[in-house]
Amino acid sequence: MLEFSLNRQDFLEPLSKVVGVLEKRQTLPILAHVLLNVRRDQLVITGSDQEVQLEAQIDATMDGFEVLEEGLSAVPGRKLLDIVRHLPPESVLHFKQTEQHVVLRSGAFESQFSTLPAEDFPRFEVNDESISQVDLPGSDFKAMLSKTMFAMAHQDVRYFFNGMLLELNGDLIRLVATNGQRLATAQYALSSSADISSRPVVPRKGILELAKLLDDSAGDIAVLISENALEARVGCFRFMTKLIDGDYPDYNKAIPAGGDKVFECGRKQFRDALIRTSVMSNEVYKNIKLSLSSDRLMLFTNNPLLEQAEELVEVDYSGEDIEIGFNVNFLIEALSVMDGERVQVELSGETSPCLMVDPEDQGARFVVSPMII
Repeated sequence: MLEFSLNRQDFLEPLSKVVGVLEKRQTLPILAHVLLNVRRDQLVITGSDQEVQLEAQIDATMDGFEVLEEGLSAVPGRKLLDIVRHLPPESVLHFKQTEQHVVLRSGAFESQFSTLPAEDFPRFEVNDESISQVDLPGSDFKAMLSKTMFAMAHQDVRYFFNGMLLELNGDLIRLVATNGQRLATAQYALSSSADISSRPVVPRKGILELAKLLDDSAGDIAVLISENALEARVGCFRFMTKLIDGDYPDYNKAIPAGGDKVFECGRKQFRDALIRTSVMSNEVYKNIKLSLSSDRLMLFTNNPLLEQAEELVEVDYSGEDIEIGFNVNFLIEALSVMDGERVQVELSGETSPCLMVDPEDQGARFVVSPMII
Protein backbone atom coordinates (compact mmCIF):
# COMPACT_ATOMS: atom_id res chain seq x y z
CA MET A 1 0.00 0.00 0.00
CA LEU A 2 2.31 2.70 -1.27
CA GLU A 3 2.13 6.33 -0.23
CA PHE A 4 4.50 9.11 -1.21
CA SER A 5 4.75 12.77 -2.24
CA LEU A 6 7.02 14.60 -4.65
CA ASN A 7 7.21 17.72 -6.81
CA ARG A 8 5.57 17.61 -10.23
CA GLN A 9 8.72 18.97 -11.93
CA ASP A 10 10.75 16.00 -10.63
CA PHE A 11 8.14 13.46 -11.78
CA LEU A 12 7.04 14.71 -15.20
CA GLU A 13 10.11 14.15 -17.38
CA PRO A 14 10.95 10.64 -16.10
CA LEU A 15 7.29 9.63 -16.40
CA SER A 16 7.05 11.08 -19.92
CA LYS A 17 10.05 9.10 -21.18
CA VAL A 18 8.84 5.87 -19.56
CA VAL A 19 5.35 6.21 -21.04
CA GLY A 20 7.00 6.76 -24.42
CA VAL A 21 7.95 3.07 -24.69
CA LEU A 22 4.35 1.89 -24.24
CA GLU A 23 2.54 0.74 -27.36
CA LYS A 24 -0.70 2.57 -28.10
CA ARG A 25 -2.41 -0.70 -28.96
CA GLN A 26 -1.62 -3.41 -26.44
CA THR A 27 -2.39 -7.11 -26.60
CA LEU A 28 -2.29 -7.26 -22.78
CA PRO A 29 -3.95 -4.66 -20.51
CA ILE A 30 -0.92 -4.61 -18.18
CA LEU A 31 1.24 -3.23 -21.02
CA ALA A 32 -0.74 0.03 -20.91
CA HIS A 33 0.42 0.49 -17.30
CA VAL A 34 3.57 1.76 -15.64
CA LEU A 35 4.91 0.12 -12.52
CA LEU A 36 5.50 2.39 -9.52
CA ASN A 37 8.01 0.85 -7.13
CA VAL A 38 8.29 2.99 -4.00
CA ARG A 39 11.28 2.35 -1.74
CA ARG A 40 12.72 4.27 1.17
CA ASP A 41 15.59 5.58 -0.92
CA GLN A 42 13.99 5.97 -4.37
CA LEU A 43 11.02 5.72 -6.69
CA VAL A 44 11.44 3.53 -9.78
CA ILE A 45 8.99 4.00 -12.68
CA THR A 46 9.01 1.17 -15.24
CA GLY A 47 7.36 0.82 -18.64
CA SER A 48 7.55 -2.16 -20.98
CA ASP A 49 6.12 -3.56 -24.20
CA GLN A 50 7.84 -6.94 -23.66
CA GLU A 51 10.47 -6.08 -26.27
CA VAL A 52 11.92 -2.95 -24.68
CA GLN A 53 11.82 -1.72 -21.09
CA LEU A 54 12.70 1.61 -19.54
CA GLU A 55 13.24 2.35 -15.86
CA ALA A 56 13.50 5.85 -14.42
CA GLN A 57 14.93 6.25 -10.92
CA ILE A 58 14.00 9.27 -8.80
CA ASP A 59 16.18 9.73 -5.73
CA ALA A 60 14.18 10.07 -2.51
CA THR A 61 16.70 12.62 -1.19
CA MET A 62 15.36 15.25 -3.62
CA ASP A 63 13.61 18.26 -2.12
CA GLY A 64 9.92 17.63 -1.61
CA PHE A 65 10.20 13.84 -1.90
CA GLU A 66 8.64 12.02 1.06
CA VAL A 67 8.03 8.29 1.33
CA LEU A 68 5.33 7.39 3.84
CA GLU A 69 4.91 3.77 2.85
CA GLU A 70 6.78 1.48 0.47
CA GLY A 71 4.93 -0.55 -2.12
CA LEU A 72 4.32 -1.60 -5.73
CA SER A 73 1.45 -0.66 -8.00
CA ALA A 74 0.69 -0.76 -11.74
CA VAL A 75 -1.29 2.30 -12.90
CA PRO A 76 -2.47 3.42 -16.38
CA GLY A 77 0.55 5.19 -17.91
CA ARG A 78 -0.96 7.62 -20.39
CA LYS A 79 -3.80 8.69 -18.11
CA LEU A 80 -1.30 9.45 -15.36
CA LEU A 81 0.93 11.40 -17.76
CA ASP A 82 -1.96 13.43 -19.20
CA ILE A 83 -3.05 14.52 -15.73
CA VAL A 84 0.43 15.33 -14.42
CA ARG A 85 1.29 17.24 -17.60
CA HIS A 86 -1.69 19.58 -17.12
CA LEU A 87 -1.22 20.31 -13.44
CA PRO A 88 0.39 23.64 -12.47
CA PRO A 89 4.21 23.60 -12.74
CA GLU A 90 4.80 24.09 -9.00
CA SER A 91 2.34 21.38 -7.93
CA VAL A 92 3.11 18.80 -5.26
CA LEU A 93 1.80 15.31 -6.05
CA HIS A 94 0.57 13.00 -3.30
CA PHE A 95 -0.04 9.34 -4.15
CA LYS A 96 -1.78 6.88 -1.85
CA GLN A 97 -2.88 3.34 -2.61
CA THR A 98 -6.22 2.07 -1.31
CA GLU A 99 -7.83 -1.34 -1.66
CA GLN A 100 -9.10 -0.65 -5.19
CA HIS A 101 -7.27 2.41 -6.51
CA VAL A 102 -4.24 4.65 -6.41
CA VAL A 103 -5.40 8.13 -5.43
CA LEU A 104 -3.55 11.19 -6.71
CA ARG A 105 -4.10 14.51 -4.92
CA SER A 106 -2.62 17.84 -5.89
CA GLY A 107 -4.08 21.04 -4.50
CA ALA A 108 -7.81 21.06 -5.27
CA PHE A 109 -7.45 18.19 -7.75
CA GLU A 110 -8.06 14.53 -6.94
CA SER A 111 -8.26 11.45 -9.17
CA GLN A 112 -8.53 7.70 -8.63
CA PHE A 113 -6.66 5.32 -10.92
CA SER A 114 -7.68 1.71 -11.36
CA THR A 115 -4.78 -0.65 -10.84
CA LEU A 116 -3.67 -4.09 -11.94
CA PRO A 117 -1.68 -6.55 -9.80
CA ALA A 118 1.98 -5.55 -9.73
CA GLU A 119 3.00 -9.19 -9.95
CA ASP A 120 1.45 -9.33 -13.45
CA PHE A 121 3.84 -6.67 -14.76
CA PRO A 122 6.26 -8.27 -17.28
CA ARG A 123 9.74 -8.95 -15.97
CA PHE A 124 12.64 -8.40 -18.31
CA GLU A 125 14.92 -11.40 -17.92
CA VAL A 126 18.54 -10.65 -18.81
CA ASN A 127 21.15 -13.34 -19.16
CA ASP A 128 24.11 -11.98 -17.20
CA GLU A 129 26.60 -14.30 -18.87
CA SER A 130 29.16 -12.89 -21.31
CA ILE A 131 28.40 -9.24 -20.53
CA SER A 132 30.49 -6.69 -22.43
CA GLN A 133 30.47 -3.03 -21.41
CA VAL A 134 31.57 0.14 -23.15
CA ASP A 135 31.29 3.75 -21.98
CA LEU A 136 31.15 6.76 -24.27
CA PRO A 137 29.60 10.25 -24.35
CA GLY A 138 25.86 10.13 -24.87
CA SER A 139 25.98 12.95 -27.44
CA ASP A 140 28.46 11.00 -29.59
CA PHE A 141 26.37 7.85 -29.41
CA LYS A 142 23.24 9.83 -30.34
CA ALA A 143 25.11 11.28 -33.35
CA MET A 144 26.04 7.76 -34.46
CA LEU A 145 22.43 6.64 -34.17
CA SER A 146 21.21 9.65 -36.14
CA LYS A 147 23.58 8.86 -39.00
CA THR A 148 22.53 5.23 -39.31
CA MET A 149 19.04 4.42 -38.00
CA PHE A 150 17.25 5.93 -41.03
CA ALA A 151 18.63 3.05 -43.14
CA MET A 152 17.00 0.28 -41.09
CA ALA A 153 14.33 -1.81 -42.77
CA HIS A 154 10.73 -1.90 -41.55
CA GLN A 155 8.85 -5.22 -41.49
CA ASP A 156 11.33 -6.90 -43.83
CA VAL A 157 11.13 -10.69 -44.11
CA ARG A 158 14.91 -10.67 -43.57
CA TYR A 159 14.41 -10.07 -39.88
CA PHE A 160 17.99 -8.97 -39.14
CA PHE A 161 17.48 -5.96 -41.46
CA ASN A 162 14.72 -4.75 -39.09
CA GLY A 163 17.38 -3.65 -36.66
CA MET A 164 20.94 -2.40 -36.33
CA LEU A 165 24.29 -4.11 -35.94
CA LEU A 166 26.30 -2.85 -32.98
CA GLU A 167 29.81 -4.07 -33.59
CA LEU A 168 32.39 -3.92 -30.81
CA ASN A 169 35.98 -4.66 -31.70
CA GLY A 170 38.70 -3.66 -29.26
CA ASP A 171 38.76 0.15 -29.07
CA LEU A 172 36.14 0.69 -31.78
CA ILE A 173 32.34 0.71 -31.77
CA ARG A 174 30.58 0.68 -35.13
CA LEU A 175 26.87 0.90 -36.01
CA VAL A 176 25.56 -0.58 -39.27
CA ALA A 177 22.04 -0.41 -40.73
CA THR A 178 20.67 -1.50 -44.11
CA ASN A 179 17.43 -2.42 -45.84
CA GLY A 180 19.10 -4.15 -48.76
CA GLN A 181 18.97 -1.12 -51.07
CA ARG A 182 20.96 1.29 -48.93
CA LEU A 183 23.44 1.05 -46.08
CA ALA A 184 24.79 3.43 -43.45
CA THR A 185 27.67 3.00 -41.05
CA ALA A 186 29.17 5.18 -38.31
CA GLN A 187 31.95 4.49 -35.85
CA TYR A 188 33.51 5.89 -32.69
CA ALA A 189 36.98 5.31 -31.26
CA LEU A 190 36.72 4.42 -27.57
CA SER A 191 39.05 6.17 -25.13
CA SER A 192 40.46 2.90 -23.82
CA SER A 193 41.20 -0.35 -25.60
CA ALA A 194 39.46 -3.46 -24.31
CA ASP A 195 39.51 -7.12 -25.25
CA ILE A 196 35.95 -6.98 -26.58
CA SER A 197 34.48 -8.62 -29.66
CA SER A 198 30.70 -8.64 -30.04
CA ARG A 199 28.15 -8.23 -32.86
CA PRO A 200 24.65 -7.93 -31.34
CA VAL A 201 21.70 -6.98 -33.57
CA VAL A 202 19.39 -4.51 -31.84
CA PRO A 203 15.73 -4.42 -33.05
CA ARG A 204 14.29 -1.32 -34.69
CA LYS A 205 12.03 -0.43 -31.75
CA GLY A 206 14.97 -0.61 -29.35
CA ILE A 207 17.08 1.70 -31.51
CA LEU A 208 14.31 4.28 -31.92
CA GLU A 209 13.55 4.37 -28.19
CA LEU A 210 17.22 4.58 -27.26
CA ALA A 211 17.69 7.52 -29.63
CA LYS A 212 14.76 9.35 -28.00
CA LEU A 213 16.29 8.79 -24.58
CA LEU A 214 19.54 10.50 -25.55
CA ASP A 215 20.06 14.18 -26.20
CA ASP A 216 22.99 16.57 -26.60
CA SER A 217 23.06 17.36 -22.89
CA ALA A 218 23.31 13.73 -21.83
CA GLY A 219 26.40 12.63 -19.93
CA ASP A 220 28.20 9.38 -20.54
CA ILE A 221 26.24 6.32 -21.53
CA ALA A 222 27.17 2.81 -20.43
CA VAL A 223 26.21 0.09 -22.92
CA LEU A 224 26.10 -3.48 -21.61
CA ILE A 225 25.59 -6.45 -23.90
CA SER A 226 24.65 -9.96 -22.84
CA GLU A 227 23.60 -12.98 -24.86
CA ASN A 228 19.96 -11.95 -25.17
CA ALA A 229 19.74 -8.25 -24.37
CA LEU A 230 21.30 -4.81 -24.60
CA GLU A 231 21.19 -2.51 -21.60
CA ALA A 232 21.98 1.20 -21.63
CA ARG A 233 22.42 3.37 -18.54
CA VAL A 234 22.30 7.12 -18.90
CA GLY A 235 21.57 9.50 -16.05
CA CYS A 236 18.65 8.23 -13.98
CA PHE A 237 17.47 5.91 -16.76
CA ARG A 238 18.06 2.21 -17.32
CA PHE A 239 17.00 1.01 -20.76
CA MET A 240 16.83 -2.61 -21.91
CA THR A 241 15.94 -4.21 -25.21
CA LYS A 242 15.90 -7.77 -26.45
CA LEU A 243 18.27 -8.67 -29.28
CA ILE A 244 17.48 -10.21 -32.65
CA ASP A 245 18.57 -13.83 -32.65
CA GLY A 246 20.69 -14.26 -35.77
CA ASP A 247 23.95 -13.33 -37.46
CA TYR A 248 24.13 -10.05 -39.34
CA PRO A 249 25.39 -10.46 -42.92
CA ASP A 250 28.89 -9.31 -43.87
CA TYR A 251 28.19 -5.65 -44.60
CA ASN A 252 31.73 -5.05 -45.90
CA LYS A 253 30.78 -6.87 -49.12
CA ALA A 254 28.11 -4.21 -49.76
CA ILE A 255 30.52 -1.26 -49.47
CA PRO A 256 32.04 -0.53 -52.90
CA ALA A 257 35.76 0.12 -53.13
CA GLY A 258 37.90 1.65 -55.82
CA GLY A 259 35.25 3.68 -57.61
CA ASP A 260 37.03 5.44 -60.50
CA LYS A 261 34.42 8.18 -60.98
CA VAL A 262 34.63 10.46 -57.95
CA PHE A 263 33.05 13.88 -57.66
CA GLU A 264 32.78 16.34 -54.80
CA CYS A 265 30.33 19.19 -54.22
CA GLY A 266 28.56 21.20 -51.55
CA ARG A 267 26.46 18.84 -49.44
CA LYS A 268 23.59 21.24 -48.76
CA GLN A 269 23.56 22.48 -52.35
CA PHE A 270 23.32 18.89 -53.65
CA ARG A 271 20.63 17.94 -51.13
CA ASP A 272 18.46 20.98 -51.81
CA ALA A 273 18.68 20.41 -55.57
CA LEU A 274 17.57 16.80 -55.07
CA ILE A 275 14.66 17.90 -52.89
CA ARG A 276 13.44 20.41 -55.48
CA THR A 277 13.78 17.97 -58.34
CA SER A 278 12.13 15.12 -56.42
CA VAL A 279 8.79 16.97 -56.39
CA MET A 280 8.25 15.82 -59.98
CA SER A 281 9.47 12.25 -59.49
CA ASN A 282 7.27 9.17 -59.77
CA GLU A 283 5.33 8.91 -56.50
CA VAL A 284 5.90 5.14 -56.34
CA TYR A 285 9.48 4.70 -57.53
CA LYS A 286 10.94 8.11 -56.54
CA ASN A 287 13.32 7.88 -59.49
CA ILE A 288 15.98 10.40 -60.43
CA LYS A 289 18.69 10.30 -63.11
CA LEU A 290 22.15 11.71 -62.49
CA SER A 291 24.18 12.64 -65.57
CA LEU A 292 27.80 13.30 -64.61
CA SER A 293 30.28 15.04 -66.92
CA SER A 294 33.26 17.36 -66.50
CA ASP A 295 32.45 19.66 -63.51
CA ARG A 296 28.71 19.21 -64.15
CA LEU A 297 26.02 17.04 -62.59
CA MET A 298 22.59 17.18 -64.23
CA LEU A 299 19.62 15.99 -62.18
CA PHE A 300 16.53 14.87 -64.10
CA THR A 301 13.21 13.29 -63.11
CA ASN A 302 9.73 12.85 -64.55
CA ASN A 303 6.44 11.11 -63.78
CA PRO A 304 3.50 9.44 -65.60
CA LEU A 305 1.70 12.81 -65.83
CA LEU A 306 4.47 13.94 -68.23
CA GLU A 307 5.73 16.40 -65.64
CA GLN A 308 9.47 16.76 -65.24
CA ALA A 309 12.18 18.72 -63.49
CA GLU A 310 15.92 19.16 -63.96
CA GLU A 311 18.72 21.11 -62.34
CA LEU A 312 22.41 21.56 -62.98
CA VAL A 313 24.76 21.25 -60.00
CA GLU A 314 28.39 22.38 -60.18
CA VAL A 315 30.79 19.66 -59.00
CA ASP A 316 34.51 18.97 -58.93
CA TYR A 317 34.95 16.20 -61.52
CA SER A 318 37.22 15.46 -64.48
CA GLY A 319 36.52 11.81 -65.34
CA GLU A 320 34.42 9.97 -67.91
CA ASP A 321 30.74 10.75 -68.45
CA ILE A 322 28.21 8.48 -66.74
CA GLU A 323 24.43 8.30 -66.31
CA ILE A 324 22.94 6.46 -63.35
CA GLY A 325 19.55 6.31 -61.61
CA PHE A 326 18.69 6.23 -57.90
CA ASN A 327 15.80 6.42 -55.47
CA VAL A 328 16.02 10.15 -54.75
CA ASN A 329 14.79 9.78 -51.16
CA PHE A 330 17.69 7.46 -50.34
CA LEU A 331 20.16 10.12 -51.50
CA ILE A 332 18.37 12.94 -49.66
CA GLU A 333 18.19 11.06 -46.35
CA ALA A 334 21.89 10.18 -46.42
CA LEU A 335 22.91 13.76 -47.22
CA SER A 336 20.61 15.08 -44.49
CA VAL A 337 22.38 13.22 -41.66
CA MET A 338 25.89 14.30 -42.68
CA ASP A 339 27.51 17.22 -40.86
CA GLY A 340 30.20 18.50 -43.22
CA GLU A 341 30.02 21.27 -45.80
CA ARG A 342 31.10 18.94 -48.63
CA VAL A 343 30.24 15.45 -49.81
CA GLN A 344 32.34 13.04 -51.84
CA VAL A 345 30.54 10.56 -54.12
CA GLU A 346 32.22 7.52 -55.66
CA LEU A 347 30.73 5.74 -58.69
CA SER A 348 31.93 2.69 -60.63
CA GLY A 349 29.28 2.08 -63.27
CA GLU A 350 25.60 2.35 -64.11
CA THR A 351 24.75 -0.89 -62.29
CA SER A 352 27.06 -0.45 -59.28
CA PRO A 353 26.13 1.22 -55.98
CA CYS A 354 27.47 4.64 -55.08
CA LEU A 355 29.46 5.42 -51.95
CA MET A 356 28.93 8.78 -50.24
CA VAL A 357 31.46 9.99 -47.68
CA ASP A 358 31.65 13.09 -45.53
CA PRO A 359 35.26 14.33 -45.93
CA GLU A 360 35.11 15.62 -42.36
CA ASP A 361 33.92 12.28 -40.95
CA GLN A 362 35.57 9.36 -42.71
CA GLY A 363 34.04 6.94 -40.17
CA ALA A 364 30.57 7.50 -41.62
CA ARG A 365 29.78 5.81 -44.93
CA PHE A 366 26.58 5.72 -46.97
CA VAL A 367 25.88 3.29 -49.80
CA VAL A 368 22.92 3.51 -52.19
CA SER A 369 22.13 0.91 -54.85
CA PRO A 370 21.18 2.16 -58.34
CA MET A 371 17.85 1.69 -60.04
CA ILE A 372 16.94 1.32 -63.70
CA ILE A 373 15.52 4.54 -65.16
